[in-house]
Amino acid sequence: MSDQVPEDFSAGSLVASYRLEERIGEGGMATVFRAYDGRLGRYVALKILAPALASDETFRQRFVRESRAAAAVDEPHIVPVFEAGESGGVLFIAMRYVRGGDVRSLIRGSGPLPALRAADIVAQAASALDAAHARGLVHRDVKPANMLLESSGAGADHVYLSDFGLSKGALAATDLTDRGQFLGTLDYASPEQIEARPLDGRCDQYALACSAFEMLYGEPPFRRDQGVSVMYAHLSEEPPLVRSRRPELPAAVDDVLAAGMAKRPGNRYGSCGEFAAALRRALGAEGSRPADVPRAGHRDSGIAMPVTSGSSGETQPLAKDRMQLLQDGVQRPRWRSPAGLAGICAAVLVLAGGGYLLADGGHARGDGGHARGDGGHARTATALALPACTTTTATKANLHGIDTAATKLGGAPFGVAVTPSGQYSFVTTGNSVVLVRDGPGLAPQVVRTIAVHGAGKGVAVTADGRFAIAAAGNGAAVVNVAAAERGSPDPVAGLLTSPSGSGAVEVLISPDDQFVFVTLQNSAEMAVFNLKTALTHGFGRSGFVGYVPLPKQPVGMTTDGTWLYVVSLTGNLAVLNLREAETDPAESVFKTVRGGCGWARALYSGNGKVVWVTARQSDALLAFSAAKLRTDPAHALIASVKVGETPLGETLIDHGTLILVADSNLNHRKGVLSSLAVVSTAKALSGKAALLGYLPVGPVLRQFAVEPGGHVVLVTVEGAGRLEAVKIDGLP
Repeated sequence: MSDQVPEDFSAGSLVASYRLEERIGEGGMATVFRAYDGRLGRYVALKILAPALASDETFRQRFVRESRAAAAVDEPHIVPVFEAGESGGVLFIAMRYVRGGDVRSLIRGSGPLPALRAADIVAQAASALDAAHARGLVHRDVKPANMLLESSGAGADHVYLSDFGLSKGALAATDLTDRGQFLGTLDYASPEQIEARPLDGRCDQYALACSAFEMLYGEPPFRRDQGVSVMYAHLSEEPPLVRSRRPELPAAVDDVLAAGMAKRPGNRYGSCGEFAAALRRALGAEGSRPADVPRAGHRDSGIAMPVTSGSSGETQPLAKDRMQLLQDGVQRPRWRSPAGLAGICAAVLVLAGGGYLLADGGHARGDGGHARGDGGHARTATALALPACTTTTATKANLHGIDTAATKLGGAPFGVAVTPSGQYSFVTTGNSVVLVRDGPGLAPQVVRTIAVHGAGKGVAVTADGRFAIAAAGNGAAVVNVAAAERGSPDPVAGLLTSPSGSGAVEVLISPDDQFVFVTLQNSAEMAVFNLKTALTHGFGRSGFVGYVPLPKQPVGMTTDGTWLYVVSLTGNLAVLNLREAETDPAESVFKTVRGGCGWARALYSGNGKVVWVTARQSDALLAFSAAKLRTDPAHALIASVKVGETPLGETLIDHGTLILVADSNLNHRKGVLSSLAVVSTAKALSGKAALLGYLPVGPVLRQFAVEPGGHVVLVTVEGAGRLEAVKIDGLP
């Protein structure tokens, strides 16, 4: 089944009376656009279904009928459906456009939610589900990404649950399940859904409990690298204790979540509302009465939670512990053994053509076979604990006999990038980009200053040398290198802009020069642009692809050509699938490492398959195994080197054997000089004393660029308004 909307549907296209303006979401079954309703003069969220669904006549009929049934459910937490129909062979749903984002993005940006906020979100989603269940509708894909947020006048969350139009009946009418494809999202799928047994509202309660777990814990209960492993966990394993990460929460919370995620539907709560109420009580949101845990064999009496055939109506004793609730106190059938489950999963994989049909494009994916041990020194390194926040720096003698030369630029030099020829370099200074060129001596010579509003952070040059791209505003400015070099009065080709966000910091260009990534520090996201589209169809938002949701204050990034690594000043490192970041940014985050202090920049070292990170609030240079960041983040740190005050920029030199670190002294501690720290990568990865010495340069050092040939490094000296050239041949 194709997961793509036809290519002729893009900004400006007309579907029925709706003019498409911007793609705001995409998954395996549909693509969502912000669209303008010309009849009523309002914006809507327009979901266009994948062609394979639209071509199924039975599905078409059931889809329209069930979408209208969902629209008829009068409940304030179900996203209003304005219209569902067909236009030009395309099935669509027009819904209320909710501007506040979704709960999944909130968790990715902020981490685990405050307990009472999570309880309130769950309660509102439960209200929507119970109303739908009373009408005979089963959602089947409850998850944080389908919980849309809109701030009320009092500042509280108003939750809308979306995607009822793709509920149980319509999907079951297709031949997708006959072909063995899984419908839903594995991270939240109930055991009965995985087994393809008859479903009722209790599968939605299981998914709601998984979602509540994620809100409190920061990730779904069964995060695994492979989909088969997620299936097995849902069927047979116990979820982690939320209190293992949130010890301040009451113990009753884990019992309530275990009941909501009971393997057997009859052992769950009688309704989603009952689960939500128990969770609120456990979290202390209402009263002090202990949270209720459903009795084993509990039977519901309403349409929402009909009892499946064979369940007993007898009341049994309370489960003794959460594991009994999860495993139901019954003998495990053969399919719940690893061997039996392997057969079922293999059959599902074969029937599905080797993949899953996931409603959101698939969270339960592997890492493409890249989960291998690191080469070189990283292979034998031992995992370490993340260093604490500290102001203690390393003491080491200054290095002497190193040639340096300064070029006065003015302003606040920050980013620097060298053209492939090495003849020219671009430096951002605040509201301008300064072009410099090699001179007869070591110091570069200023050629011209190009006015670019907001260009005060990172800059990069495309591999083909045609464009210099400087972070600015909520995107980046694109400078035509040839035009700048020949003195053209306006060498700025255009601006890449995103619909919202601010605080552009760093720029990274994809290896093929087609995509541009810009971290937006103030809005906890990364904007992705298609440079080729912008150059062909005009700048502005035409090249905007979408946002990658990230932890707060994302800044530095690096790539190995397959994965993209982004660090945040809040001490987080996100691992992104590069190809997905280019095509489906919102779904591209693969893993996140948390718990650091002020991580500022990231640098990939190919010869050791290591990601080097400057930790400015730990005064340290950290080395992470790139492979373990994807497979075992808790044990990914393999080296930690104390350096000078507030390290920021970093660069590899001498074929990767040395790293230069810009110790900025950004906080202007008295008696402390800004300097370059010289670190041996081999010694760092083998656990030896790796700091070789310091090279004093000037106040507030920022970023590096290495000239072709590797003999000269350029470093921006923000505090002195200059660019420093360092001849590195004399370094130890």
